[in-house]
Amino acid sequence: MDTDYLFKIILMGDCNVGKTSFLYKLVENYNTKVYEPTIGVDFNSKIIEDSNNNKIKLHIWDTAGQEKFRSIVETYYRDAAGVILIYDITKKSSFDNLEYWIKEIKL
Repeated sequence: MDTDYLFKIILMGDCNVGKTSFLYKLVENYNTKVYEPTIGVDFNSKIIEDSNNNKIKLHIWDTAGQEKFRSIVETYYRDAAGVILIYDITKKSSFDNLEYWIKEIKL
């Protein structure tokens, strides 16, 4: 299917905050019941249509939140069109750590 635009979107946040669950829900409208940490990065895509009937392909990258993968993940978000920061509302530390992720994005 031909598309008019292509955007790379990155999901970022601490480990176990729901980035992969968000990705599955967004792309496949599926609620996952398996909670395994992402190793490095995972990728999926979705085509949406805007109000002008432009077909937009989103490449959505699910990044690992574990510290040991952070240097690998950096290379994936350098040329992103957008970032979705995700945190767990039941874990205040994941909200507090958004400051770290925002600093990472700005580098």
